[in-house]
Amino acid sequence: MVHNNKEVLDYWNQHEVESMYDKYLINLEIELIKENLKPGSKILDAGCGEGEGTVVYASIPDSKIHAVDFSETRLKKAAETLNNVNNVSFKQVDFLGEYKLDNDYDFIVSQRFLINLMEWDLQKKVILDIMNMLKPTGKFLMLEGCIDGVIELNNFRSLYGLEPIPVKWHNLFFENDKLVNFMEENGYKLTKQDGLGDYFLLTRGVRPILDTNLNWDNDFNKISASLEVKDLLRLNTRFSRLKLWCFSKT
Repeated sequence: MVHNNKEVLDYWNQHEVESMYDKYLINLEIELIKENLKPGSKILDAGCGEGEGTVVYASIPDSKIHAVDFSETRLKKAAETLNNVNNVSFKQVDFLGEYKLDNDYDFIVSQRFLINLMEWDLQKKVILDIMNMLKPTGKFLMLEGCIDGVIELNNFRSLYGLEPIPVKWHNLFFENDKLVNFMEENGYKLTKQDGLGDYFLLTRGVRPILDTNLNWDNDFNKISASLEVKDLLRLNTRFSRLKLWCFSKT
């Protein structure tokens, strides 16, 4: 472990901690990633957490999944989630330490993993390592926190006198232009970007104006997560605290 990584690891090793308490949101994240994956793919799920996404990616026909995380607790939870799934292997990996993984992945998925590396230099190092593990035709599906969406959403909230939603202490969100420029400078291409702006604006912007009881499991959030709402609003990356960047090697 290096820098403050030990502190972050201790946090994620707490059994009671969940990676995402808003289950409508995590399901939207997973679907956003899954629609970019293809049958017959070898996939690295980097920072697999409790395996909520892993179990969905494993359902893709003829897929082979390597699920890794630096937290022993997260891996145990993931193994329980995928107890009867035979196309997934698990491994404890600290991407800031010594490790050995394959270098022929069709897809590598990072779902709110890199934001736990609390320095830009560390994030850059791990991103370059990840790109080197892809096939020449492989793609990196990076669904991570985006500071641009944080600012847009908080600006909307401020119009109604709502406090800004902070970024958690153990997260460093990405600046879109800085990330894209870094990848281009290293010869990588942004092939797609998307987000969940409709859901974030409705559940973190509009609903707090109307309701002080902000539980996650409710009809308002359920409707906000629907395809009908997405098709109507089409906000994509606007107001989205999370963003999907798809990068390729060529």
